[in-house]
Amino acid sequence: MEALSVLQETSSLCPVCLSLVPARIVTDGVKVYMEKACERHGYFKSLLWSNLNLYKRALRFSREGEPVKPHVEKVERGCPFDCGLCPLHKQHTCLAIIEVTDACNLLCPVCLAGSGPKPTWEPSLSELEEMLKELLRCEGKPTAVQFSGGEPTVRRDLPELVAAARDMGFKLLEVDTNGIELAKRPELAKELAEAGLEGVYLQFDGLTPDVYVKIRGVDLTNVKEKAIENCLKAGLTVTLATTVVKGVNDGQLWDIVRYSVSRRALGVNFQPFAALGRYPKDIFNPMDRATVSDVQLWIQEQSGGAVRALDFIPVPCPDPRCSSLVYACYRGGDVKVINRLADVEQLIDKYSLKNRFIEFDELLKAIAEELNVSSRDVRTFRPQAVGPPLRMLLEYLKPEGFFSIGCHFAQDAWTVDVNRLMKCCVHELRRGGTLVPFCLFNITSVKGEKLYRGKI
Repeated sequence: MEALSVLQETSSLCPVCLSLVPARIVTDGVKVYMEKACERHGYFKSLLWSNLNLYKRALRFSREGEPVKPHVEKVERGCPFDCGLCPLHKQHTCLAIIEVTDACNLLCPVCLAGSGPKPTWEPSLSELEEMLKELLRCEGKPTAVQFSGGEPTVRRDLPELVAAARDMGFKLLEVDTNGIELAKRPELAKELAEAGLEGVYLQFDGLTPDVYVKIRGVDLTNVKEKAIENCLKAGLTVTLATTVVKGVNDGQLWDIVRYSVSRRALGVNFQPFAALGRYPKDIFNPMDRATVSDVQLWIQEQSGGAVRALDFIPVPCPDPRCSSLVYACYRGGDVKVINRLADVEQLIDKYSLKNRFIEFDELLKAIAEELNVSSRDVRTFRPQAVGPPLRMLLEYLKPEGFFSIGCHFAQDAWTVDVNRLMKCCVHELRRGGTLVPFCLFNITSVKGEKLYRGKI
């Protein structure tokens, strides 16, 4: 057996029975793995990161969380069984995901929710309003909200739901969608924009029919194109969401980035496939899977170094191993990585960006201020610039469009880490105001059993 060194002790779940088990994060000097053992079901090992150096770099971005008033006051069984949020949780809600229905107009081979054509969960408008009120009570202020499913656009009252949330003070509102209804009904995009929706988070797995047939069961290439067109015409922003399946679409990542830029999308978020919900067994091997570091290195290789793995900033609001971002602009046919202009790790502390997702305008301001006060003369990159530092930076960049490249590694029953769960800031909002970390809510055993989905 290969010699492994231990990086961290933690707790996890048995992939078979979902009971709490001790776990270790280990390395062979090249890759990072999780290993654990269940008294009833034996030993399990899964790949976490394919690159040890990138893993260790991410950990340098670890910061303390900012917990808020819990919804569940009493801890009985402990994490991850008392959600939530319970007093043990270490981070507030940056993004609340509200499933307005679990019905869907597709039956994707890969679906973390395991959705079907008929709803088993579809709260009323008044119930959704009560859920949002409880979120406000716990958080103390409006947070970002994503309407999800299933497929949220199959609800005909979705514009009313958006308007209700807007009237309650929520401003950062987004719909997570496969785009079918938006492609068929351009008036829907307009209605959502008028109701106060800011943008759509569009499922977008690739640029060729074979990718969609494998992941979604049907060719959706034309549907995606039309959905983007209708959303942009209505004034909605578009962020592309790509499920990365090794051997299926991992060779298209940079092409997807270039496509997102050409269509003036706000950005693209790559999500390495996680064994959640429903999926064909032949696409998943816990020891040979796409990871965060794979996505970063594939983009570096496919872009010819235009975007490097080290350009990805681990987001310090959740556990930094969960999400990373690149802020960039497209200028004169070239990609310009904005966060290369300053030491972002230092900026996160200096400008108090450490306990929440770094908004794009905040990062720009921090970089501009840093360039203005540092030993690097701002004129070295824009001699004619005048005015406040932010204006100077924007004048220099003069982009055809700003965009971001993100990567989010969802945990599954093979990789779930209680330490990561307790720092999660993306939460599913359920009846009564219960909040459950997104990954945990969708955790699925190898037998298809779940801890939370369908039970609260």
